[in-house]
Amino acid sequence: MALRMTEEEYAEFQKRRKQTVHVDSVLSGFTPVAVKEKPKRNKYGNHMVEIDGKKFASRHEAETYLMLMQRVADGELKCVLRQVPFDLPGGIKYMADFVTITPDMQIEGVYDAKSEITKKNRTYINKKKQLKACWGVEIKEV
Repeated sequence: MALRMTEEEYAEFQKRRKQTVHVDSVLSGFTPVAVKEKPKRNKYGNHMVEIDGKKFASRHEAETYLMLMQRVADGELKCVLRQVPFDLPGGIKYMADFVTITPDMQIEGVYDAKSEITKKNRTYINKKKQLKACWGVEIKEV
């Protein structure tokens, strides 16, 4: 749709457009109100959890940590390492949620707390394959 106007109508339009309204006069009767921002929702709906001063990305990850720490208390494992980076080709890093060490100082497993949705993430699948090919490590999804 094209808008057509004469030169006189256009001049009148420009003149009205240049008239300014003073914001102070319009807003003099109003008082400012504090606006509460809604917290940003995480991509997969997870909620941060804190246990013993350690922050976890999700409740599922925190539960996995507690399960692995129970194995340490039982003597099955020497220790549990959190957020362990693995270098992959092309300058890519894979950040494992947990790596468990046996009492004879061998890597028992690499654990990743994944939901059904995040297991299908294409980036995760590719990194999982690269980790297996480069490091010979199989990720245990819990």
